[in-house]
Amino acid sequence: MPLRFQKKVFPIHFLNLSGDEFERLVFASLFRMHAWHTLDWFGQTGGDDGKDIIGVRDNWYGDPETVVFACANWKAFTSTKGISDIDKIVASLAHPPAEIVIVVGSNVSAETKEKCIAHAKSKGVDAVQIWAGTEFEEQLRFHADSVLRRFFEGEELPRESGAIRELVAELDPSDDKEAGALVARLFIRPAFMTPIWGESSLPAFSQAIGDTINALNTGIWRDREGALISRICPGHLFSNATVKNSLSKTVKALIQLRMDFDTGLQQGLIRSLSSEPDGPYFQIEPVLSRKLESTRQKALKLVNSALRELGVPLLDV
Repeated sequence: MPLRFQKKVFPIHFLNLSGDEFERLVFASLFRMHAWHTLDWFGQTGGDDGKDIIGVRDNWYGDPETVVFACANWKAFTSTKGISDIDKIVASLAHPPAEIVIVVGSNVSAETKEKCIAHAKSKGVDAVQIWAGTEFEEQLRFHADSVLRRFFEGEELPRESGAIRELVAELDPSDDKEAGALVARLFIRPAFMTPIWGESSLPAFSQAIGDTINALNTGIWRDREGALISRICPGHLFSNATVKNSLSKTVKALIQLRMDFDTGLQQGLIRSLSSEPDGPYFQIEPVLSRKLESTRQKALKLVNSALRELGVPLLDV
């Protein structure tokens, strides 16, 4: 029987990178982790007031929230450094951000994390994360393995933020697992997580269903204004037959969901209670609400069937 050799995965030594290289790697990887309205890298220009990268994305309620990333590729990261960065970030903004994430290239003790998190909360920042080098590596390998491979196999990332954004949007996933993570990201947003009766924007809900159908069919995910968010692997291009079949059925369920929603509007089963048609207050007949919820749950279960096959964490259903 022939011997089989396993490819060994060595840990990444981020401390070998310059501060600029580390920030570029963080910036590029973030495009694969979330769907951003805007994501700007300030570290390249200097004078960043502690905030190397600032992003705006939707929270669970569909409202925009600001997330600030501070990159600290230090050999020994201390709570003094973390607290200093937090103070600079809060002082530089009109309002505290929704979340601060400090990305560190080395180890970080639990005590240091606790001190930084407690200090940030005392400054009005509700969500705080400190990624040690190993935790950032986990994020990279799961969400942005293609970026990681390109970077550490000798192909330098562009130096300008716009060029990095374009590169990541066009970069093919390195394997089916990364491709599956990009598909999962389509569904981690309010249109698929908020109860139907709790929706705050009917137009946004309808748009989200439509752009998800389009992304699964074409591989191109666009935001509400038509700007490219990222490219994903279309359902029909996955090699695994189970994945391909599950995603095909997901599209059919989403099409049914959109048809039922549109029919409800036409038949008056969904009525706006706001002074403006697109306002946040509306009434939906219970029978239609249950039908929409059931169809959406069916779509999410089908997606989970594909994600399970790909080894990607499942969506909450």
